[in-house]
Amino acid sequence: MENPWKQVPLSSYELHMSQKNVAQLQILNKIMEKQFKVCAKSSDAAVLGVAGGNGLEHCHLKKVYGIDINPQYLQACAARFQGSLDSQLELWEMDLREPFAKLPKVDLVLANLLVEYIGIEIFCEKIAEALPKHVSCVIQKVTGDLDFVSRSPYQDQLQPIGRLHSDIDKAKLTLKMREIGYSLVLSEIWALPDGKQLLRLDYQSNMKI
Repeated sequence: MENPWKQVPLSSYELHMSQKNVAQLQILNKIMEKQFKVCAKSSDAAVLGVAGGNGLEHCHLKKVYGIDINPQYLQACAARFQGSLDSQLELWEMDLREPFAKLPKVDLVLANLLVEYIGIEIFCEKIAEALPKHVSCVIQKVTGDLDFVSRSPYQDQLQPIGRLHSDIDKAKLTLKMREIGYSLVLSEIWALPDGKQLLRLDYQSNMKI
């Protein structure tokens, strides 16, 4: 069965995410600007679930890999950053749920709104294989009786991805990251207009370099 993420047009996804009552595209852009500053400019990074490249304009690192399951998203990302990140940006089509999927060896891994779709176990397996110095992820927290997919004119087109989603518990993720050698160094909540929250969690490797 085809992954539901391949069924969602990028235009619908971005229009939904940028709606005034949702505003996740805009807030994630601000978060990514801060995430890229975790490392020195001589470092490299991998952005998991890069989609159309929201936030990549803030990347001033030596090298950045954009990884996504949807080839159409990657084509749009390449077109958007042609001429500005040509020498730095490398795009990979990859289904992270596949056992053979390997992350590049980088200093920083960004995983925003991704862990919910592949699960803690798979995410930590990939991190344990790649062993980046820093990991920064953003997870969506739904409070009360709010739906996972926020209301918008485009919400119906995003429903196919709902069956992939699972709620991510900060304590469970942090415990699993600790088991593979990472400590939580930052926990930051960003409030959304519709009452939901984005939770940024940064982890640092305990390995002595």
